[in-house]
Amino acid sequence: MTPRRPVHLYVPVLLLTAVWIFPILWTALTSLKPLDELRGLKPSFVFTPSLDSYVSLFEDKGFGAYLQHSVMIAGGATIVAMLLAVLAAYALTRMNLPGRDHIGLWILSLRMIPPIVTIVPFYLVFNSAQLLDTYIGILIVYLSFSLPFAIWMLQGFFAEIPPSLDEAATADGAGPVKVLFRIIVPMTRAGIAVTTIFTFVFAWNEFLFAFLLTRDRWVTVPVGLGISSTPEQTDWGYLAAGGIVSFLPLVIVVFLLQRQMVRGMTFGAVK
Repeated sequence: MTPRRPVHLYVPVLLLTAVWIFPILWTALTSLKPLDELRGLKPSFVFTPSLDSYVSLFEDKGFGAYLQHSVMIAGGATIVAMLLAVLAAYALTRMNLPGRDHIGLWILSLRMIPPIVTIVPFYLVFNSAQLLDTYIGILIVYLSFSLPFAIWMLQGFFAEIPPSLDEAATADGAGPVKVLFRIIVPMTRAGIAVTTIFTFVFAWNEFLFAFLLTRDRWVTVPVGLGISSTPEQTDWGYLAAGGIVSFLPLVIVVFLLQRQMVRGMTFGAVK
């Protein structure tokens, strides 16, 4: 019979869970309040739920276009970054490249550069190349911070696979590409799933680059929510409803990959 744990051990867990979930719950409640209940400084706890904020979100505010842009930009950046990162991480962990350690450190250092340092050069180059407010332009920018992170993550996961497996496959006539996609990738799919989730989340939540390098055609969800607030007024219903809608894709991605995510977070912990 499994011994029961003391009840007091669950108290800190419940408190931390409440602190974490309260902002999300409060935002969800705010998004369901009628427009009249959103005025004034005193919050109301008893109200008749309404979907007016969600209806206005898509019919009046054009939030559907922002959502589509974010899916295309974050999804495209994640797919391209993961494809390139798999190849780069395999080369850095398996091939005898000159200065391999220095290359890995240089790639990681690119992720450490503050975005505010690179935004002006990006703007000047894109303005000259007519890439401002274009899909290709914003995709290139997102790859600049997504790719180094993905390579760094996958390099650690690939290094956990014994090189003897590669040697055995090579002895059977398998080339580097076949070894990568038939042995390395299947064995590290949990780590790839974790890297994919983090890459997508970072791209989905990015604000600075999208705010300064887009104008009308490729405005993303964070920018669409941010520009709604003015010094004169703040549309709390729009912000709350938009926040909940923008939160749902992240929940869906994590839910679909949660099993692989748990395995990936513990990958290599037990030999």
